[in-house]
Amino acid sequence: MASLVQDVWLGWDPRLRGRHMPFPIGEAERDRWLALMSEAMNETAVPADAAPVIQAFFSQVADMMRNQPG
Repeated sequence: MASLVQDVWLGWDPRLRGRHMPFPIGEAERDRWLALMSEAMNETAVPADAAPVIQAFFSQVADMMRNQPG
């Protein structure tokens, strides 16, 4: 996760969406990924003031990765 957070703060990789296009990603996959990211933040003790900011970014990324309806 540290690498992902570093990438988040250093800049978005525009190829990320393209790399995920072969995989169907809908609401269920988005929600599962967000739950796993939340678990990871809890396990790694992300500071309470940083967690909502990171979670909001993860939510935006997860929505952008969707390539399936519903």
